[in-house]
Amino acid sequence: MTDHRTQREEAEIIVIGAGPAGSAAAIALARAGRRVLLLDRAAFPRDKPCGDLIGARAMSWARKLGIAEDDLAPYGRLRGALVAADHGELDLSPRTGVGRAVLARSDARVIPRAVFDAAMVRAAERAGAELRRANVRRVSDWDGTGREVAVAAPGGDTTLHARAVVIAGGYGCRLASDAKDERHHGGPPRGIAMRGYFTGVDAPVDRIAFCLNAWVLPGYGWVFPLPDGGANVGVGTLTEGGADEHLRSLYERFVSDPASPAAAWLRNATPVGRPRSWPLDLGPRPRRLIADGLLVAGEAGSLVGPLTGAGIAFALESGARAGEVLANVLPSDDPVADRLTPYARFVSRRCLPWLRGEGVAQRWLGDPNHLQGLVRTVRPLPPTGVLGARLLLHLG
Repeated sequence: MTDHRTQREEAEIIVIGAGPAGSAAAIALARAGRRVLLLDRAAFPRDKPCGDLIGARAMSWARKLGIAEDDLAPYGRLRGALVAADHGELDLSPRTGVGRAVLARSDARVIPRAVFDAAMVRAAERAGAELRRANVRRVSDWDGTGREVAVAAPGGDTTLHARAVVIAGGYGCRLASDAKDERHHGGPPRGIAMRGYFTGVDAPVDRIAFCLNAWVLPGYGWVFPLPDGGANVGVGTLTEGGADEHLRSLYERFVSDPASPAAAWLRNATPVGRPRSWPLDLGPRPRRLIADGLLVAGEAGSLVGPLTGAGIAFALESGARAGEVLANVLPSDDPVADRLTPYARFVSRRCLPWLRGEGVAQRWLGDPNHLQGLVRTVRPLPPTGVLGARLLLHLG
């Protein structure tokens, strides 16, 4: 007869989700000497549908958090960007030595998330975090000493008791009742995107391409280069207030229509596997990020840029800060909400202004007339090309 009794285990800190936000939190906590249990339902490496752009902000944080240079080496640094629109194409790349020197400080790369996320998990393990594969079912309310986390794992169901929990499970992760209270409704529309991998792509190997033609607005298409003639190709759009075509139809038009701006780059390309889609909880959206013994980081807190749907930099930054704040509270004090407010202030002051700025830009660029004027203004001005490339390379 099989014994289905639930085991009970004590843990100091549990981080739920081993993506960029969770790995960053685990690294910060482990470096501070805390005992960290990092939980994820997937085995790494695992595919994560995404545009795969690791922007300069994200790269800087990844290095601070100890990602191995060997994991980055196969993926070259980007040297600029292309913006294609109905009224012409902008080549946002440096044309002078000064411009190249300015852009040299912006180390951005296209790295498949299967590679990047696994590298961050290894950095967390090197820092001292314990990685465990488990499917988290529930996070209890604060009981005065900590929280219980109910998990289903290959070895059997377990109830873990921890002094504090960091929720970094990505889109839709609202495991604790405290984290489900949004207090206010509204905010930006949500997004959805689809990407596929291709080989034999005839596109610049050192520049990312954004396609902002009228038929894809208020979203955009992209072609992001990978080694050996590969590319991550996709489209993203809003799920309300402007999506005129179904996502799959939009994607098929982008990769197959001879009139698509991507057609010249993909005419000899071959798809690898099937395209995958994913939802985007675009920020800023009012969310409760702290409660007694609880912090929420990354996309679980809607820290996703509304302009491009990029969230890796926000994930690494918020995860690292969540870990630092929690480490400063423990072990001498209880991690109640009042003592975790530095994390909420950090997000408010550091992340929210950037997210609001992206929201303004997204709404402005959604008007084809504005986009046409921008193309005409920027094209004859070489310095704006470098500044534009620097901005785009810092979004991811």
